[in-house]
Amino acid sequence: MSESTPRAAASSGSEDGKTLDAEGPTLPSADLTTSVSLAPGQLLAERYTVLGFLGEGGMGVVLAAYDARLDRRVALKLLRQRAGGSSGREEQARLVREAQSMARLNHPHVVAVYDAGTLADGSLFIAMEYVEGQTLRDWCAEKPRTWRQVLATYLEAGRGLAAAHAAGLVHRDFKPDNVLVGKDGRARVTDFGLARSNRPSEALPDSAAGGPLVLPADELTVSGMLVGTPRYMAPELLLDGRSADVLTDVFSFCVALYEALYGKFPFAGKTLPELLQAHVAARVRPPPAASDVPAWVARTVLRGLSGDRSRRPATMEVVLAELAVDPEARRRGRALAAGLGLALVLLTAVAVRGWLGAREGQCEGLERHLAGIWDEPTKARVTEALQATGVHYAPATAQRAAALLDDYAGTWVKMRTEGCEAAGRETGALAALRESCLERRRSRLRALTELLASGPDRRLVDQAVQAVQSLPPLADCDDADALTAAVPPPEDPAVRARVEALEAQADRLEALYEAGKYPEGLAFGEPLLREAEAVGYAPLQARVLFVLAELREAAGDYEGSKALAEQAIVAAARGQDTRLGARAWSQLVFVLGSRQARGEEALRLALALEAAVELADDPVVRSDADNSLGNMYVNLERHEEGRQRHARALALREQALGAEHPYTTLSLTNLGRALIGLGRYEEARQVHERALAVREKVLGPEHPANAFSLNYLATSLGALGRYEEAKDTFERALALREKAVGLDDPAANGILAGLGDALSGLGRHEAAREAHERALALREKATGPDSHRLAPILNGLGRALRELGRHEEARLRHERALALQERALGPAHPTVAASLLGLGELELALGRPTEAAQLLERALSLAGAVDRADVQLALAEALWPSPQEHARARELATAAQDYWRTLGHLPNLTRASRWLAAHPGT
Repeated sequence: MSESTPRAAASSGSEDGKTLDAEGPTLPSADLTTSVSLAPGQLLAERYTVLGFLGEGGMGVVLAAYDARLDRRVALKLLRQRAGGSSGREEQARLVREAQSMARLNHPHVVAVYDAGTLADGSLFIAMEYVEGQTLRDWCAEKPRTWRQVLATYLEAGRGLAAAHAAGLVHRDFKPDNVLVGKDGRARVTDFGLARSNRPSEALPDSAAGGPLVLPADELTVSGMLVGTPRYMAPELLLDGRSADVLTDVFSFCVALYEALYGKFPFAGKTLPELLQAHVAARVRPPPAASDVPAWVARTVLRGLSGDRSRRPATMEVVLAELAVDPEARRRGRALAAGLGLALVLLTAVAVRGWLGAREGQCEGLERHLAGIWDEPTKARVTEALQATGVHYAPATAQRAAALLDDYAGTWVKMRTEGCEAAGRETGALAALRESCLERRRSRLRALTELLASGPDRRLVDQAVQAVQSLPPLADCDDADALTAAVPPPEDPAVRARVEALEAQADRLEALYEAGKYPEGLAFGEPLLREAEAVGYAPLQARVLFVLAELREAAGDYEGSKALAEQAIVAAARGQDTRLGARAWSQLVFVLGSRQARGEEALRLALALEAAVELADDPVVRSDADNSLGNMYVNLERHEEGRQRHARALALREQALGAEHPYTTLSLTNLGRALIGLGRYEEARQVHERALAVREKVLGPEHPANAFSLNYLATSLGALGRYEEAKDTFERALALREKAVGLDDPAANGILAGLGDALSGLGRHEAAREAHERALALREKATGPDSHRLAPILNGLGRALRELGRHEEARLRHERALALQERALGPAHPTVAASLLGLGELELALGRPTEAAQLLERALSLAGAVDRADVQLALAEALWPSPQEHARARELATAAQDYWRTLGHLPNLTRASRWLAAHPGT
């Protein structure tokens, strides 16, 4: 077909036993009529001239029309009335939902919505972008397409879908029929008639909810039918009818992409029961053996088709990141160019080791090279040392660490054997590079196992598993691209020998850092740095400087860390180590932006960091930079930019390090923090649940590190108004920390503060006061009495005191919080709004609405997503005594009500609804 436009979104479904066609079933056609003429030349809504008929769906018709007001052609989707005169409340709601959903998006790969309204007979319409082209299904069928062409077009559609997710929407019915490919070649996602907010909503009765078209998401399911197209629907939607979300859209996208790449559906089944059975059992048809689609594409698509939601890519951004980079092309582009230049030096270096001598008989039993590094006696010493601490979770930790070390050592032996056997068949440069790389990994392994076996140490128990997971990846030793990027050792044999000895000590320094032994690391690293400087080999010097910068930051010496990172940047540049240079830039930005709260200063360094990352061209380095920049943006209250950075860091780390690596879990946690800052609490809850599941799987359910994920999960639950669940989760986190560290654990201050907030939400104000008092004492101990980080706890304590009637004590807490924030962050910082809100609510409690209004007006001008609705409702109450302000007061309260309804925060929604009911308009 030569021309197409957005078509009417049709709900799809099938009764058990009915056959499913290739595009999925549609609802039976209703007897729909309209009293409005649709003939060409007819004027609709006083601005749209009908040009012709384009298509028809279960909800109505699509017309080509001319918009006289804006002088452009548009597509009009028109919901026709039923023959009985009723257009159907559900169908109207779907159309309105489509207009609202799509109008919120402005993206090149999403069909634009311009207008929506009602015709003379009550019919609803949506005016949309007119797209000349065809559906993605027709585009694929038009002529043979290469897998690269198919993938490129689906990536465009995926970007549109990701944009919808970023706007808080899910599509619910993604399939190739709901994507248009214009004559310009650009793919656009359309038919958001089934889309909804991905935040749960609870609709009040019509009188409270504000109109008959506001429906809960569940009411979009027609009795006995499915909303969506079953062939593309995730099994959880088919099985139990759970709400659609980002992960179900990921599933649908991967079904459609599999179909386009391989010419068949991934799941067999002609009836709904057969299809459901195949989906739930995850019986994916294997890709055709003759297909030229590469394995790296198939891996991502098959992950997205997993019946286990936790195994799918976490977001569309993760899917796009994995599908956008061809690792084979990247390797081919850079394979041996640098390696040839290093060959002579590396051959000399390896010759000194004697590893490239006579090979015959030397490729068997290479596990002997790990004797004393990781063998049965060493394993026994490590296990004994960890268990001797007496910590209740030490035996489980020792078992997990030993299993990971077994895998690492086994892989090392396998790669060392394969390299030995292949040495005669490869170029000398690559063979030498591989052996040198494996030797560095062996040295790093030795440093860690010696540390773990050194004796009972509580900190080693806490960090053992993460330290093992942080061993440098062995895969790099089999990657020509990574190998040829290495910095060559010194040519002078004497200097080289000294450097090799110091490199082994640098391995121990890194092991001390990863094991959490920061004072010991600093004590060991300072003299090592002096020796490295004396040798004059810049790459070694840069490495030691960088690890010392990490140790200084971990020990709380942020200014010292900053100075060492700056020196590491210069040394890495002198040694031409672009990878380490980029890591040092990331460390510098992280310290400035996150630890020292000098966000604007860190922002000025972002361009230099980006340039260093581009030079390094390494996915792990790029993920580190995204992590640092993401934290910087979050601390600057630029949460969306932070979310985007953390989402990309997560995608890169999942692909490069695996889903269970501690850095991947850290990215999940940071992404969840950014989502909390955006007020996207339901998404944040899901992300933190995933992070907790990974931590519990890797570390065990009793490990104290799980408390951090529990803390953020509980914060998300509290923000959703699920106070009882939040309280239980905070208490579980607190119990883990207290059992592991004791009652005076400084890290427990945030958990106690969150627990206080949850108790306040439950009306248990005295218990809330006690929790906040404990939290304040611990945070003051950790940060000192003048840190602005005390402000959130002071405000929580102030709220509890106000509810207890202790008004002057409450005022002192809120005023102290305000002073700390204004001094550290400035009077216009968004977080100042929380302190102003506390003072304003206190004035209301004292019966002084005029004074309250002054404080709350200022708070409203500063408030972000987290505080804005609370400020709006409090300001409405402060304005109400003035009759001339009644309209604005109700407007503010209604805005708060709408926000909490969208969020699904039932306690606050009830509070706003009751206020509006008690303060009717005139």
